[in-house]
Amino acid sequence: MKKILAAIASFILIQHISAQSVTTDKVPKPVQSAFYSQFPPSSLKKWEYRKEGYIAVFKLEGRKQYAYYTADGKWVATETRVKRTRHLPAAVREAWLNSGYADWYVHNIRKLVTAEGEHSYVMHLNNASTLDANKVDAFNRDHTLVLAHKPELVN
Repeated sequence: MKKILAAIASFILIQHISAQSVTTDKVPKPVQSAFYSQFPPSSLKKWEYRKEGYIAVFKLEGRKQYAYYTADGKWVATETRVKRTRHLPAAVREAWLNSGYADWYVHNIRKLVTAEGEHSYVMHLNNASTLDANKVDAFNRDHTLVLAHKPELVN
């Protein structure tokens, strides 16, 4: 399960980094239909394309989000930025604090909700600046921590 979540997280985050903007007329109708049935059409800001599929960049409830779709319109996941570690669900925050990475610098946090209903939090971490005599960050290490979360059902 952890390997699957890590693969999804890597696929999605790498996909967004190297995506190209495209106009709506270049987006296949099944992809557009899938997005518009899932989210309000007025929330769409732009489309991006990668060989693996399409990314709808949109704003919902004041937050920028990314919805990932395959070329045939299958929704893969939605990504939302989490501003601070204090905004993490209690169980996820506790897992991070007990992970051995609690003292690492948190570059960013992303919440991923997949088509399978999985909720994951992807944390990009760095062990802080450790410059050597030549001012080279020789011992700097980056790490991506993926924490799965099962949200509780609310009646």
